[in-house]
Amino acid sequence: MACAAQQSFVDGRQQAMWAGVAVMGTLLAHVLARGPRTSARVTSPVDESEATAGAVSA
Repeated sequence: MACAAQQSFVDGRQQAMWAGVAVMGTLLAHVLARGPRTSARVTSPVDESEATAGAVSA
């Protein structure tokens, strides 16, 4: 009797692990397909001290 319960537990655990593999595979495919999108060119912000120093010097 205990052997049957143990085998049932092992079988259920194995099925749950395969379900997890399927879910993670689906998520990986979704991330690879949709992935992070690059937006328009990223510009660095101008330092205010550089902007005012240039205006005063000129």
